[in-house]
Amino acid sequence: MLKIIGNHISPFVRKVLAVCEIKDLPYELDSIVPFFGNERFGELSPLRRIPVLVDDAIVINDSSVICEYLEEKWPDAPVLPEEPASRAEARFLDEYADTRLADVVLWKVFGRAVVAPGVFGAERDTAAIDRTMAEDLPGVMDLLERWAPMSGFKFGDKPGVADFSVASHFANLQWARRKLDASRWPRAAAWIERVSQSAPLMHLNGIGAELLRVPPDAHRPVLDALGVTVAAETVSTKVPRRGPMTVL
Repeated sequence: MLKIIGNHISPFVRKVLAVCEIKDLPYELDSIVPFFGNERFGELSPLRRIPVLVDDAIVINDSSVICEYLEEKWPDAPVLPEEPASRAEARFLDEYADTRLADVVLWKVFGRAVVAPGVFGAERDTAAIDRTMAEDLPGVMDLLERWAPMSGFKFGDKPGVADFSVASHFANLQWARRKLDASRWPRAAAWIERVSQSAPLMHLNGIGAELLRVPPDAHRPVLDALGVTVAAETVSTKVPRRGPMTVL
């Protein structure tokens, strides 16, 4: 069985879990917040980021690399388009979501609103969040409005990596108690909503919302109650550590 190190609060982990579920791949989860990773976690993830995929003796880092590995090893129920130009476009959207979208939504909004106070006891910097929403988010959304499909999903009638990569970040925006202005970016907002309401992302987002209600060391009973297979051993510790930027 595949093992995935990471937790449902992370948009990158939810992207990988969505691919596993679309492909009907069984997995067990070591639900860890990366700031709480122990030395073994540092060995498995040199950048101390999640997700990490363990497939027998193979260890793979980076959500995009993991998704491409899963696509190549289990090509049934594809999550990337077949045509080369479309596949390249899907990879670019995934990269954009992992970099610029993550920088704005995950780090500058969710990180300041939830991670800094929740993990490190820092004061919530609402002024900085307000600036990000006013100055940084509009440029991101203008591009997504241009790239969003008029209906359905980006590359057909089923969601794939490109859809999950973009839409997953907006659950974190909601968890930071910020709203997207759907009247300003109607096409992008409708696309994000369609993906967020689709299987399996809606279910995975729901689990993430439940985990946000409890401290990191209390994830296991919540996941057990929700029917998630949890790994017997963990690479988590109870003491958070600061270090290189860690993708949540």
